Amino acid sequence: MPCFDIPLRGSRTTESTTQPPQARFRRFWRKEGDHRLGRSKCGSAADLTEWCGHDLDIIIAPLDGKFADSEKEYETLVELYDIPPQFVLERERSVTHSLGRQLGPDLKTETLWMHFLSEVPSTDAGSNRQPEWLKWGFILTWTPKPATSAPTRHTVSLIAFDPPVETMQRLVSLLRSPSWTDVTVDPYLLVDIALASWHERIDQVAWEVNRMVRADEEDVFRRARMLRSSDTAIVDLDLHRIHTSAKNAIFMVEALDAAIRSVDLALVNHGLLRGTAPGNDIWENTDRRLRHTCELFHSTKLRTASDQARIKNTVDLAFHINTVHDSQVNLDNSRSVRIISIVGMVFIPFGAVCSIFGTQFFSSADVARHIDLNPDFWMLWAIAVPLTLIILGVWKMVEPWCRSDHRK
Repeated sequence: MPCFDIPLRGSRTTESTTQPPQARFRRFWRKEGDHRLGRSKCGSAADLTEWCGHDLDIIIAPLDGKFADSEKEYETLVELYDIPPQFVLERERSVTHSLGRQLGPDLKTETLWMHFLSEVPSTDAGSNRQPEWLKWGFILTWTPKPATSAPTRHTVSLIAFDPPVETMQRLVSLLRSPSWTDVTVDPYLLVDIALASWHERIDQVAWEVNRMVRADEEDVFRRARMLRSSDTAIVDLDLHRIHTSAKNAIFMVEALDAAIRSVDLALVNHGLLRGTAPGNDIWENTDRRLRHTCELFHSTKLRTASDQARIKNTVDLAFHINTVHDSQVNLDNSRSVRIISIVGMVFIPFGAVCSIFGTQFFSSADVARHIDLNPDFWMLWAIAVPLTLIILGVWKMVEPWCRSDHRK
């Protein structure tokens, strides 16, 4: 079943009255000399056709890999458009980033591909939660047109696998723009669109991480102002949430480093091709746009690095709060013990007197109103005093050893 075409005139689209069920593939194309924007939709990879020689041909496909409906669909797509095996292997391994480039058998056709990956930040504290990921990729192919005057023009083809909405908006804007023909001069304009739109999405994720870090900071600072209290609510910190924020920042830095690496490689490869078109304004402008995109990624990375330092400070402060709170509790307990000790010391003399006079060394006469002292009273002191001295001596001997062992 062939795909149905919806030609679009000017900058407006004309919708067809018949919609295919569950159209999973969308195709756009432009051709020089034709003011119409071509569009088509397909329900499966089997309905797609080979590149038809349009100057610019773009296919929007589901995420590369084994599709849910049919495991053979992706294989069909790979065979139909000669997708490099390296690109297929990268998705299976879920690479953080990639940028590959190769020449076709005719030594004229260039193929370039990229993969993007980033984790979606989450405040969910559930231990069984599976991480969510932002990922997509594309394959860009261009072939120089024969017998064209300088600058050399190309037929350009792009397959984008589950691109983010920011990428779709930029691609549609380019297709509807009169300057879409710049892509046939410098195909790296599409690479810049992919990288710039990825920065737009990844920057939103970075701001979400920033908001989570700020919330953790405010919570810890609020508890720090309550340290004079021994209330257990002070140390009732959600350490798992703080750890999640730190983990999000780490993943964010990884994604940004990968993106910066991709931009650097794109600049290197673009510089090699730009040598074939010296002094061309379109190529020069693309180079400047790529460098600007690189700076945007660096800007987002600086903010995320600051978030990493802030969450580290928050973690340290959280542990300090626990330590200070424990010290405050111990101080309150020691005060209670001291009060008990003082009360006990008040009654120690009374207890000692009562204990001594309650021994058999003292007896009261039945007639007399005085207490008789037993002649063997000296034995109490003869036993108690040496025993007390022995205990004090053992304590003095053991105390230095205990201190040295504690220091070790």
